[in-house]
Amino acid sequence: MYKWRMVSMWSEAELLFKANQMFADNVRNMSNGRIQIEAFSSGALMPYTEYFDALRSGVVEIMQSGGGYYSGKDPAFVAYESASIIIGDYPRTLMWLYAGGGNDLARDLYGKWDLQFLAPSFYTFAGESIVSKKPIRGFEDVKGLKIRAPETMAPVWAALGADVLTIPGAEVYTALSTGLIEASDWGSPAMNMRMGYAEIAPYYSRPGDYYMGAVAVMVMNGEAWNSLPDDLKEIVQVAADWQNIDAWTLSGYDDLIAAQTLAEAGAEMVVWDPEFTKEIKRLIAEEQKKRGSETEEGRMIIKAVEDFLATIEGG
Repeated sequence: MYKWRMVSMWSEAELLFKANQMFADNVRNMSNGRIQIEAFSSGALMPYTEYFDALRSGVVEIMQSGGGYYSGKDPAFVAYESASIIIGDYPRTLMWLYAGGGNDLARDLYGKWDLQFLAPSFYTFAGESIVSKKPIRGFEDVKGLKIRAPETMAPVWAALGADVLTIPGAEVYTALSTGLIEASDWGSPAMNMRMGYAEIAPYYSRPGDYYMGAVAVMVMNGEAWNSLPDDLKEIVQVAADWQNIDAWTLSGYDDLIAAQTLAEAGAEMVVWDPEFTKEIKRLIAEEQKKRGSETEEGRMIIKAVEDFLATIEGG
């Protein structure tokens, strides 16, 4: 019997963590109990910043995370996770990953670190949403806006004239309530709702106006993978591919319900000016390309994404 531990980037309250637990259940059931996986939510076993090293050393056997968290190891990890942001939606990204060679590139990338890439892990359906204390509709509303943004998005908001802070997510609620910030880039409508932001920041941008979620990953310790017989490898692989569908559909449905709940509570969904949406998506894609292209392998992945996009758009 194989007994493994899996660490997740998602908190226990998130449906996305439920998808991780469903993966563990599916592996156990399909293997007739030969593989037992215990899933740990974000921070339950260790800080998420330690996941990558813990996976490589064998402290844990499986990691569900995002490449941006360990891009200091290799910027090419950002190149892969940026595919959905550059392509613009998850359905076409799915085509690139499974039919266009994207997952093969990921296997090569993680393989250099003695890790086995298993599958992508999507989150949200229509993308990220900005919460704010006042409505944001276009360029003029952003100038001087005090906004919390992750490190990856800070240059984009700064370029638009915002006053950007990169405080931890755990401090966002307090920062909004005290006026330290007026808006926050944190997650999807459902994620934001669970954090209680609507109580003090009743405006949120329409999902789809901001950027698409990135491509998170499920990766396994290479030695643990190689220890499996072929039939169990196939079971783990099938379950990993299916967890992406579970994560995507569960979180997407969650966002739809959250949007209804927020509206009933008096929150207002704000539609951005089309030109503002176009410009911010362009800036985000260029920033991600820049970050992901710092190595030859990263440039190769970015080019593969761009070539795929040109092909399906007839360019």
